[in-house]
Amino acid sequence: MPCLILGHTTDTSIKVWVRGSHRWPAAFIDLADENESVVESKKLMTPAANFYTAVVEFKKLTPNTRYRVKLALGKAVSDPLPSRIRQEYSEGRFTTFPPADSPAAFSFILGSCNLHSLGLLERPDRAWLEISSLGKAVQARFMMHCGDQIYADIPLRPSIDIQHFRDKYLDAWEDCVPARKTLTEMPHYMILDDHELINDFDRGNPDTNNQLALAAITAYWEFQHSHNPANRHPEHHYHYEFNYAAARFFVMDTRFYRNSAQGRMIDEVQFDDLLKWLVRFKNDLKFIVTSVPFVGVPLNPEGDKWCDVAYRNQRAQILAHILDNQVTRIVFLTGDMHTSYHATLDVSRGERRMVLHELMSSPINQITPNLKLQAVYDTRETVTELGNGIQVRSRITPESFYGKHSNVMVVNVDTTHQTPKVGYQIHRTTRSEAGPTGSFEP
Repeated sequence: MPCLILGHTTDTSIKVWVRGSHRWPAAFIDLADENESVVESKKLMTPAANFYTAVVEFKKLTPNTRYRVKLALGKAVSDPLPSRIRQEYSEGRFTTFPPADSPAAFSFILGSCNLHSLGLLERPDRAWLEISSLGKAVQARFMMHCGDQIYADIPLRPSIDIQHFRDKYLDAWEDCVPARKTLTEMPHYMILDDHELINDFDRGNPDTNNQLALAAITAYWEFQHSHNPANRHPEHHYHYEFNYAAARFFVMDTRFYRNSAQGRMIDEVQFDDLLKWLVRFKNDLKFIVTSVPFVGVPLNPEGDKWCDVAYRNQRAQILAHILDNQVTRIVFLTGDMHTSYHATLDVSRGERRMVLHELMSSPINQITPNLKLQAVYDTRETVTELGNGIQVRSRITPESFYGKHSNVMVVNVDTTHQTPKVGYQIHRTTRSEAGPTGSFEP
């Protein structure tokens, strides 16, 4: 079973997700330094109510330092060392982030859409073997999972039963041994999209089943969100922020509180947090993670993307805020569309103008056919009026487009210069093949 995931990391801390079982509910977690000396040990009983999942946090670590985490399981926290067991992939290695706010050059992996539910027809093993190998080759400091880490609604509609969703996580991360391995090799940040719940989930749809959503989000919290950064709100909100040195990240939840009938892709609490975050770091390099594209314009948004008319006003409000406050250096990170690209959005209102960037990587593993740019996206580069006086023009860089399944993107970041630089490399996961590469100054 998946028993260890490396989660949110800072320059001085890390969250570690562990999972026990009915037979072995006690967890013993050791943190060791590069010399194999144990720095700190923790032990706890993993609760049955949370499907035997739990998260521990190690603090007061040293920046930019390698550590190792070891997990053993037992029947009780009083079990002596000889009575404890170790399972496969119960050891993880990570490096703490550089000192806060310091300039740095680093790489991370971006991916989404992990199809796992079709058994022998399309197993994800090869994809995760490639991701593991790629992470080591580029010394990736973390991986950003941009949604659809499970497909709860494939091949059949999910039942209103939390165990259905839990079983899907086990199918994705237990049955696929290379995925279990990769989850222990670097820190992982995650956010949900619709397939963690049901396809095109939208609270504005009168057919939305709130009981199903509650079961799905409970399993999402157990397996994914519990090892993300803490949200400052006591209510159930799933957006969050984190930093890597001088680079800032805001990870949106564009799904759970989405309500097309109210014109809302993100709820009011998250909307307010995003606007304040943009101003707080207005001149820093900023990455905004959104599970559906903000910049790219699909030909058939089907009421599900930022460019759809239902969300036009909220999109315009965000862009107006960016222009009014002269916020710079914004890069969106997204997935969902089973293609990869670099896109730009020219934004203007009156004489104020700016350019936003977007990187898409999708899917990690899928059976969709190879796609062509003109068949999926609006490539006319026409000016669109969004309201609030905001005009936009979206452009996908043709040479960056990759429509072959399946792939992930390596994002290279350099904040050591006066002007930050961002580069990307697309890598196929179902075979050893390099895709497009490029770079830009946001």
